[in-house]
Amino acid sequence: MEQSVSAPLQRAKQLLGGETSLAVVQNSEERTFDSRGIGALLDLLPQGGLRGASVADKIVGKAAALLMVRGGVKEVYAETLSESGDAVLRRYNIPYACGTLTPAIQNREGTGPCPMEKAVENISDPGTAQAVLRARRDELADGRPSAKKLGFGCMRLPVVGGKTGQIDIGRFAGMIDTFLSRGFTYFDTAYRYHDGDSEPALRKALVERHPRDSFTVTTKMPMFMVHKREDMERIFDDQLQRLGVEYFDYYWLHALNRLEYMKVQKLDAFGFIMQKKKEGRIRHIGFSFHDTAKTLDNILADHPEAEYVQLQINYLDWNSRLVQSRACYETAMRRGVPVIVMEPVKGGALASLPPAAVQMLKNHDAAASPASWAVRFAASLPGVAYVLSGMSDEAQLDDNTSYMQNFVPLTEEENKLAFAAGAIVKGGTAVPCTGCRYCAEGCPQHIAIPEYFALLNENKHTGGGKEMYAELAKAHGRASDCIRCGKCEKICPQHIKIRSFLQKAAQTFEQP
Repeated sequence: MEQSVSAPLQRAKQLLGGETSLAVVQNSEERTFDSRGIGALLDLLPQGGLRGASVADKIVGKAAALLMVRGGVKEVYAETLSESGDAVLRRYNIPYACGTLTPAIQNREGTGPCPMEKAVENISDPGTAQAVLRARRDELADGRPSAKKLGFGCMRLPVVGGKTGQIDIGRFAGMIDTFLSRGFTYFDTAYRYHDGDSEPALRKALVERHPRDSFTVTTKMPMFMVHKREDMERIFDDQLQRLGVEYFDYYWLHALNRLEYMKVQKLDAFGFIMQKKKEGRIRHIGFSFHDTAKTLDNILADHPEAEYVQLQINYLDWNSRLVQSRACYETAMRRGVPVIVMEPVKGGALASLPPAAVQMLKNHDAAASPASWAVRFAASLPGVAYVLSGMSDEAQLDDNTSYMQNFVPLTEEENKLAFAAGAIVKGGTAVPCTGCRYCAEGCPQHIAIPEYFALLNENKHTGGGKEMYAELAKAHGRASDCIRCGKCEKICPQHIKIRSFLQKAAQTFEQP
């Protein structure tokens, strides 16, 4: 199937052979690579190393072809080209030639399809393909060929006596054992979760009890607590000790928004975590994010070294003007960056739906829990590597693992039902609070903000909540104690007008 080729492509073709599996001729510069698979193509993309290049590759399937399109190659020669790769090159009008056309690319053992080909089987967008393939390569390189998409979020763990900063280690350890036994490996924590007790609890319940290669750990640099570069060094070293590990599998700059990003740039926080990666203290870097899609795009444009972004995605916030779940997700895919999903159940709001929404979903699938719809919605999005669920008890763990062990994406019809359920929820929610508690931690009046907002939501449905408010107010500041300093609103990931809602709580619960 030889065709006439240009001089640069002919030169790239000549460079193939022996250990050389990929050759790139770009602006008279010649580069060769001996790595198998699509690794070199993925590494060249952020550098612009394929733009306008003549590329020769020993094996080109759909995955490689999509990456070549993504990189803006000029022309391609493939010793072996799959039919799906052929279709991609034709669709994007990239001139090509090949030696052998084959129906499909097999894995190295010849026992089935190549895992990279399998990963992009239902994907046609080159940016999304880049995100999917980056995540899949990491899974294989890190020894997780059968990685499952559910992650254990360590933000809402079982506690003793209702005290946020006192995690029930025995129950947590039992939940971890069950989670691992069912084939799940991903754990997500942070420096300030559970008033600082989450990282130490994860060390006791997981790290000290299981082999290091049996789990993956993500934690985060709390940029809202960082004021000078020395703070990052101190906190990072503290986190290694608190978790009892020598390296983090994933490490994020925590809760970036427009204002925090200014600090990130000033202190070169990306440079800091890049250096830790070079030292072997971090395997993969990125950031968690709460702001507009425009701000996200600016960060990803400035920092192509970011390997992942953690986003709030759920069907309730998908078209939200404030959270911008959909717009942020689409921005990440356009930039080719894989996504970790947080708040898929929106702090439990999508696990406790109004009766009308529950009945509608039950009519379609009587056995599926409301939470399963929310988690599966997020996990069904191409380019999503993991979906985090903050599991507070064994029942939540059992439910989540039951449908995520053999994950099945939502159908188009099921997606429509999820959005319909979201419309019902929006009509019955007073405050869109997820209970993350960032606001409460910095409140000078010690007001139980998330708890009072939960009571406002309950009051909207039932008219109740006054007795519980009175009990909470004995140990915390009342809603009317708010001094309107605004610290809470600056850190709220949901952009809630907290001061206004506290006024409403005071009017609802404090007046006779």
